[in-house]
Amino acid sequence: MRLQRKFGVVAALLVTAGLTAKAALAQVRIEGGPNAVHIEVRQSPLREVLDAMQARFNLRYRSNDTLDTPVSGTFDGPLRRVAARMLGGYDFAMKVTSEGVDVLILRQSQQGPVVAALPAEKPPRPRPMTAQEANGRGWGLAN
Repeated sequence: MRLQRKFGVVAALLVTAGLTAKAALAQVRIEGGPNAVHIEVRQSPLREVLDAMQARFNLRYRSNDTLDTPVSGTFDGPLRRVAARMLGGYDFAMKVTSEGVDVLILRQSQQGPVVAALPAEKPPRPRPMTAQEANGRGWGLAN
């Protein structure tokens, strides 16, 4: 019985230490205003970063995705650009108004070939008319 209690205490301490270490690694720091945002993120799930941005700025988002992709990096710029960079691996729609930024996050982007529509090939230009041909049609200067 005593051995089980010691084992339980040791296991609880290890779990707590592991969670504390994981929490210490994950970090979001936000500074500035909506026109000049500075965000430093270290190993935080995207949802936590968006929640922090939502609490600090007038950013609203919706998603059915878990948004658990870890984010790390330093992001600078207007709120709409920083949000778009954060969502780089997702398909999303963004609406920017004077009241703030609304984001609908659809899903993680599918990795595959990107298909772009190319402009139709221009038809070949006709060759310029010679002076003799122009004179033969009555368009030339030698009439």
